[in-house]
Amino acid sequence: MDLFTLLFILLCITGFISKYFDSTLGLGYGTILAPVLIIGGYSVYRVVPAILFSEFVSSAITALLHRLAGTISSDPESKDFKVSAILSTMGMIGAAVGVGIAVSFSELFITIYVAITVIITGSLVAQKFRWSFNYRKVTIIGFIASLNKSLSGGGYGAVVAGGQILSGRESRKAVASTATAEAVTTGTSYALYVLLERTELNLDLFLQLEIPLLIGAILSAPFAAYFVSAVKPDRLIPTVGTAAVLLGIYTIFDTLVQNPVAGVIAVVIFLVLIVVATRNGKDDKKDIVDTDKR
Repeated sequence: MDLFTLLFILLCITGFISKYFDSTLGLGYGTILAPVLIIGGYSVYRVVPAILFSEFVSSAITALLHRLAGTISSDPESKDFKVSAILSTMGMIGAAVGVGIAVSFSELFITIYVAITVIITGSLVAQKFRWSFNYRKVTIIGFIASLNKSLSGGGYGAVVAGGQILSGRESRKAVASTATAEAVTTGTSYALYVLLERTELNLDLFLQLEIPLLIGAILSAPFAAYFVSAVKPDRLIPTVGTAAVLLGIYTIFDTLVQNPVAGVIAVVIFLVLIVVATRNGKDDKKDIVDTDKR
C-alpha cells in the first residue's frame, strides 16, 4: 500500500469518527478535526476550507435524513423551524464577518485563533455549559458560533447544539436543527473562501484532503441518524470537550514551540483535567444522593 492510499484511508476514518460525534452529539467535527489536521502538518488555510466543504455536504445530508425521519418539523410555526431559520440567517451573517477577518490576518494568527477557539469550546463543553433557551440567545449565540466556524472550522455545534441539549432540549431535535443551520453556515463560508481566492475547486487538491474527509463524513450520516437516540449525551459530551481542550493546547505549543515538550505539557494538562472531571463527577453524584435523601 502506497503512502497516498494509506493517508487517504486514515483521513476517511478520521472524517467518519469526527462526523459521527458531530451528528449524534451536535459537536466534535471541526472542533476535533481542525487541531488534528494542523498537528498533522496541514496549513490552516487548507484545513479550514476543507472542513467547511466536507461539513457543508455532510451536514446537508444529515439534516435531510433527520427531516425524512421526522425528527424535526417543517411547519413554519413550529419551534424546530424557527430555530433553524434564525440560526441559518445568523450563519450567513457570521460567515461573512468571519471570512473577512480570516483573509486579513496571518496564518500564525489564524492557527492560534483556531487553537484558542478549540480550548474555550472544549472547556465549556467539559464543564457541561448550558444556556436557558430563548430566541434572543439563539440569535446571539448563532452569530458568534458561525463567526468562529468560518474562522476556525469548529466551535459551532459544541455551543449551539451542545448547549441546547444540556439545557434540556431533546437531543435529536437540537442536533437536527443545528445540522440544518450548519449546512448553511459552512456552505456560505466555503463559497466566500473560493470567491476571495483563499482556496480553489481543484480535483487533485480535493483528493488530498476534502474528498477523503467527505467520504468518511457521508458514511457516518446513516449510522448517526440511526443511533442518535441511543447515545447518552450527558456522558459523552464532556469527554469530547476534554479531548478538544487537549488538542487545542497541543496545537498552540506545537505551533509556537515546535518541540516534544508540547506533547508532555499537553499530557500533563490532560491528566489534570481528568482529575478535575472525576472530582466534579463525584460531587454531582453526592448532590444527587443528598437530593434523594431529602
